[in-house]
Amino acid sequence: MKYKKEKIKIPEELDEVVNQSIYNGLNKPIHKVKPLQVFGGALAGFLIVFVALLNTVPVFAKTMFEIDFIGDICRIFTFREYHFQDELEYIDVWVPQIALDKNDDLENRVNLEISKIINEEVSTAKVRAQEYYDAFIATGGNPKDFQTIHVKIDYEIKQLSSKVASFVINKSETFASAYNTQYYYNIDLETGRIFNLKDWFGNDYKSIIGDQIDEQISKMSKEEQEALLIDGSIEDYIDENQEFYINDENQVVVVFPKYEIAVGSLGALEFVIEG
Repeated sequence: MKYKKEKIKIPEELDEVVNQSIYNGLNKPIHKVKPLQVFGGALAGFLIVFVALLNTVPVFAKTMFEIDFIGDICRIFTFREYHFQDELEYIDVWVPQIALDKNDDLENRVNLEISKIINEEVSTAKVRAQEYYDAFIATGGNPKDFQTIHVKIDYEIKQLSSKVASFVINKSETFASAYNTQYYYNIDLETGRIFNLKDWFGNDYKSIIGDQIDEQISKMSKEEQEALLIDGSIEDYIDENQEFYINDENQVVVVFPKYEIAVGSLGALEFVIEG
């Protein structure tokens, strides 16, 4: 089930104020981990700026409250959209935010982490583009022949129901697919918390998932099986922080990023797990 992202026109002054607030308060390195982190003073600072914008920038306030939200208990929407281009790169970004009914703490933590992730991904991509350009020139390349790098960050809602909110943030770069990244979020709307595979399947989650993946691998072509890089049991590659999402049929889809259990030609591998 795909949901259309709402496009928002944001006043020029918003980008400068929000970006400065986020960068000032959130300048520590991020690692691709879940559980979520609490950002303390940075959160307070960000919320102060947000509230101030609602009260001082009429266009911003009007835009925020005219969005057609999805769902009743949880809403996911495009909080901000921006595009940037120079001689090295062009960047397209859609920043999602969630609105949770009666769970402001989780809502704020998720939204702040999303903003931090996206800002640091953009910053890292800009540094990488400059390094690539410098290397290109240093090896005799003509600046006119430099291929502009495209960086895109957006999101996809996998499931949004009265019980589950599951979505993924996607980042891609034309420079190299190795820099493509996904961040998965799965929220139990009944308990108001992020959940993992152990929460879904119980203590035997590794064996349940491993057995089904083994069965699906056995149905792969010979060429695909030979491209796998699994050393030992597939269960050794599964833990509570395993990436996954919930599809529109309420099935868990376990995701192994590109290169994790197979050569790059197979890309990211997904396995639908029943139960």
